[in-house]
Amino acid sequence: MRIASSFALAVAAAATAAAAGHADTNRNELSFGGNARALRTSSANAVTGDNLAGLSIGAARDLALAPLPGLALWAEAGLTTGSADGVMFQTMATELRQLGLTGGLAARYRLHRLVTASARVALGAQRAELHVDGGGSVAQSGQAWGAVAATGAALDLFATSRPPFGIGMRVELGYLAAQGVGLAMHRDSADAVAPLAIRDLMLGQLDLSGPSFAVSVLGQF
Repeated sequence: MRIASSFALAVAAAATAAAAGHADTNRNELSFGGNARALRTSSANAVTGDNLAGLSIGAARDLALAPLPGLALWAEAGLTTGSADGVMFQTMATELRQLGLTGGLAARYRLHRLVTASARVALGAQRAELHVDGGGSVAQSGQAWGAVAATGAALDLFATSRPPFGIGMRVELGYLAAQGVGLAMHRDSADAVAPLAIRDLMLGQLDLSGPSFAVSVLGQF
């Protein structure tokens, strides 16, 4: 009984200490910014020579878990968009778009009251959409969903972080591994006329994996 009572007291003390450590911090976060992803796979480079660039929106919640002093675990959810233009076969203009949805965990370590370093992992899905225009004579497009896994390391710099509101900036470097998806290209219009009979195209696996860079503005409360 004494051992059980001592264990219960230790657990209660740890919980109290964790709660006290989070009492002076904001536990909710919203972010908005821009992101870019370098496309390094042969399938992506066949479609465009540009990098994907777009917007990112995120939300996060402190889980009130402190494995180590100064370390906090956050649950995160994010949405990203991106687009890039290019040329196929030296004659066909391409427009590549992506929409990504992810959720994951981040470990954040407070280096200073206004500086936080973090590492995150996330899983989710991505929609790839490709539009091909053959000089106005024929246009085709296709889209498909695939799984993604992302990891990243970030540094947060705050102008102010004291409750009830904090504001700052995040700079992140990461990598996104995307499932290769097969795009079935269909004519945008049944009335499109081409000098030669052009059937619907079936492209190979399109892989949008690559290193990423993002800058965001943070609001915590």
